[in-house]
Amino acid sequence: MIITMNEDLKQWISVEEQADISKTLQIQVKNKKPKGKCDICRVHLAKFICLKCGDSVCSSCFFTMVGLCQNCLSKETIEKWKNKKTDWKKILDVDWVD
Repeated sequence: MIITMNEDLKQWISVEEQADISKTLQIQVKNKKPKGKCDICRVHLAKFICLKCGDSVCSSCFFTMVGLCQNCLSKETIEKWKNKKTDWKKILDVDWVD
């Protein structure tokens, strides 16, 4: 299984981080499934595996867009994304159902 990265994302991540993420991802894709409670909040059931650290995390502590948990992102990035609500109706002219 070959996994490729978007070119913009490659530029955003340093070369060293790319190698670490690729190595971690290969191991996780083969071996790890989310299980139990979230490793971060310890409240919700884990549904995802962070691509960088390998923790099992819930949807509240995981950023699907980049595949990373909130512990692996900078505080500035989290604050910027956490409470942002995209107006999909305006952008796509469709109703969005949460």
